[in-house]
Amino acid sequence: MSESPTARLFYTDHYLITLPDAHKFPVNKYGMVRQLLQHDGQFHFEPAPPATVAALELVHDPSYVRDFLIGALPHSAMRRIGLPWSETLVARSLASVGGALAATQDALRHGWGGTLGGGTHHAFRAEGSGFCVFNDIAVAIRSLLSERRVRRASRPLP
Repeated sequence: MSESPTARLFYTDHYLITLPDAHKFPVNKYGMVRQLLQHDGQFHFEPAPPATVAALELVHDPSYVRDFLIGALPHSAMRRIGLPWSETLVARSLASVGGALAATQDALRHGWGGTLGGGTHHAFRAEGSGFCVFNDIAVAIRSLLSERRVRRASRPLP
C-alpha cells in the first residue's frame, strides 16, 4: 500500500434534500462536518460518484432498486425510509453508496479512505429504513467480494 499525499474524502452534501419543517433528520450535518474538516487542510474533497445499478443489485432486490429510482415505491415504503422521494434524494442515495465504494477503493490502494455521506446501514434487501435507502456498507463489501479484492469481511474486535 502506498501513502496518499492528501487523504480524499467523498461528500454528498451538495445534494440538498428538501424536508418538511421540523423534520427530525439532520440533513445539514453533512455540510457542517465538511466545513469543519476543510479548515484542517489535510483532506482533498471530492463529490461522491454515483453507484451503478449493478453495484446496488449485488445487495438489493432489483425491483426495489428500480422502483426507488423511478419514484414508484409505495407511500408506506417511503414512510419507512423517513424521507420524501425526489430526484435529489435519488442522486444523493446513489452518491452515498458511490462514496462508500470510492472510499473502499482508496482504503485498499492507500490504506485509508473516507466518505462523509455514508453509513446508511439500516436498509434491507428489499426496503429502506431509518433514513437509509440503500445499505452502502453491504454494497461495498459485496463489491469487494465479487471483484475478488478480499476473501472475507468481518467486524472489528471490541
